[in-house]
Amino acid sequence: MDASLLLAGVAGVGGYGYLRPTELFRHVVGARLRLAGMRSQRLQLTRARVRVWRGGRGDPVVFVHGFGTEASINWNQQLPAACRRFTVVAPDLPGFGASDRVGDERTITFQVACLHEMLTRLGYERVRLVGHSMGGWISLAFAAEHPELVARLVVVDAAGLRFDPDLSLQRVLLPETADDARDLIAANFRRPPRLPRFVLRDVVRTCRREFANRAEILRQLVYGAEYLDERLASIAAPTLIVWGRSDPITPVALAERLVAGIADAELVVFDDCAHSPNLEQPARFNRLLLDFLAGSHATRAPQTALAASA
Repeated sequence: MDASLLLAGVAGVGGYGYLRPTELFRHVVGARLRLAGMRSQRLQLTRARVRVWRGGRGDPVVFVHGFGTEASINWNQQLPAACRRFTVVAPDLPGFGASDRVGDERTITFQVACLHEMLTRLGYERVRLVGHSMGGWISLAFAAEHPELVARLVVVDAAGLRFDPDLSLQRVLLPETADDARDLIAANFRRPPRLPRFVLRDVVRTCRREFANRAEILRQLVYGAEYLDERLASIAAPTLIVWGRSDPITPVALAERLVAGIADAELVVFDDCAHSPNLEQPARFNRLLLDFLAGSHATRAPQTALAASA
């Protein structure tokens, strides 16, 4: 290859990485998933077209992402590991990622209905379900509404129960400045990575494109009427609840209420994590997750297990 052409290509990638680092990261993550044998497809549902990542072989495991993100980003440390042992299904929920914005995505009921339709169209009769944050709320609601479809359930720092949230966190969840974006990262990581300011500015730029839609979804999550406090007893699947002790978004007290309300549940707290232990401690999290999904990690109901700092 001509040296000048190579240098031009490197400069082009470097410039793109400076101007659009979040897009570059998304491309890198997508390439990594494809190398792991996963592929994305568009699936037309009744009220929305969604992107779904699929790969692997074995029993199906469905990963449900959280607020303000998408499947490949939220679960980038889990999907390649999981598809070595299971068939992995990871949708971008309506309103997020590469899926349609249709207006109805602001309710948990709509998300549960779309998830149910997606699994029906893909031909899955019984699945293992893994959800983080808002995705944990959706997963809990799905397991309560369709207990016969869920073989095992894992929720990570999940929303869904009534509590008095710190309303100042709206600034973090809907960042408008680079400092807001830095605080968003600090809420997800007890030891947040030090990102340069041009990356933080690009995070804000990305969020601004979806600000109105995300603000309405967040408002419904905070002030809506879809809480699960009275529905937890309907969840029949063995359930693993994983939490970061330093989570400022969904406090660990919510985890203790979940394990008390679900008949067959166990709580594992990561002392050295915040809102995203799946990203902050991926090796520990993946061992725990895959053992539980395979059935080799027995739950004890109701009981709490504490994962000491490693």
